Amino acid sequence: IIGAKRKEAFAVVLSLRRTKQSVEREEESESMASQAVRRWWTRSSPSALLSAQEKLFASLVRSRPLQYEATVLNSVEFAPTLPPPPSAPTVILAHGFGSGLGFFFPNVDALLDSGRVGRLLLVDWMGMGGSDRPPCRRPVRGLTGWCDSCFAAPDALGFFTDPLDRWMDERDVGGKGEEVWLVGHSLGGYLAAKYALGRPDRIDKLVLASPVGFPPRPDDVLPRAELSTGVRLIDCLWSANVTPQALVRMAGSNRGRTLVSRALRGRIPHLDEARANLLSDYLFHITVAHPSGEFAMNSLLEPAVSRSNAGVYARDSLEGPLGDLPGSMRLKVLYGDQDWMRPANEESARRVTDKLGRDRGALHILPRSGHHLYIDNSDGFVQHILT
Repeated sequence: IIGAKRKEAFAVVLSLRRTKQSVEREEESESMASQAVRRWWTRSSPSALLSAQEKLFASLVRSRPLQYEATVLNSVEFAPTLPPPPSAPTVILAHGFGSGLGFFFPNVDALLDSGRVGRLLLVDWMGMGGSDRPPCRRPVRGLTGWCDSCFAAPDALGFFTDPLDRWMDERDVGGKGEEVWLVGHSLGGYLAAKYALGRPDRIDKLVLASPVGFPPRPDDVLPRAELSTGVRLIDCLWSANVTPQALVRMAGSNRGRTLVSRALRGRIPHLDEARANLLSDYLFHITVAHPSGEFAMNSLLEPAVSRSNAGVYARDSLEGPLGDLPGSMRLKVLYGDQDWMRPANEESARRVTDKLGRDRGALHILPRSGHHLYIDNSDGFVQHILT
């Protein structure tokens, strides 16, 4: 059956597309005026985003996805190259803030070719990537999408984790008794950890790749009056929910694409031109899409400056809860050796894995890797998922 599905024309593969009705619902959710202005200004739309995603996978991934109709969460499922053993786990990859499932393109074939994965699913968080994007509760200016209020912390967490739980039911994840391994990157790692803590019955192994949110907020945070002008400006923009995505939307199609391309090449400079262009086009459409999940970030995280360092901290840190990880769930934490997220989080994460012991906890530093370690060192990243 799988072989037959692989032969079907890629143009009709629905795993890279939400249903037509789902796209139409999102497109109708905005006011006609703001929708028309945004699309004219950015030259983008939900259907253009999914087309860019499809082109990315068709060009850079040898394996072809299975066929099914997606719903609220945009996701892609792949079957292994060869029949796996009955005990092979289901592996789920979840992206970070401002990203999308397409960023895992270097890992798909290696995971499937390993013969150790039963099902491979890539998923976009609610309000991000190609998933549905519920509008902000109280936008100040409809054309910009700026928001004068942020989610309460529990609402912000549930905004992401509740749809993930329903999606796992829809996809029958773990329904045959197989192990489920959840892999999350950056903010997606934080969300994956929170989901696993709330549903330990569903997750057997948790892999956090360059996660944010391990240490608690320091006690000696400087009062606002002692902050520099630049830091106060950043704090003001953060509190007002002025996101990087909003700035790219304001820049429009040509300048916005230039901003996205420069940012991508700055973060992942080793990509060849063909891959960089495909990923940049995909990232542009993700970035200028209807603002939604990005507004939850400042309810989950907060910038803080102490007398010893500065960083972004989770309002509800991971160190305490993960140190008491329930059941027999295993935890693996990965950082790159050149990862900007590493200095603020490694010590706290190591305390957690040490507390869990060698049988259940491990922390590894991947060589030749920055924050996007799944691209910088794909082989090492895949190997750590599988072991």
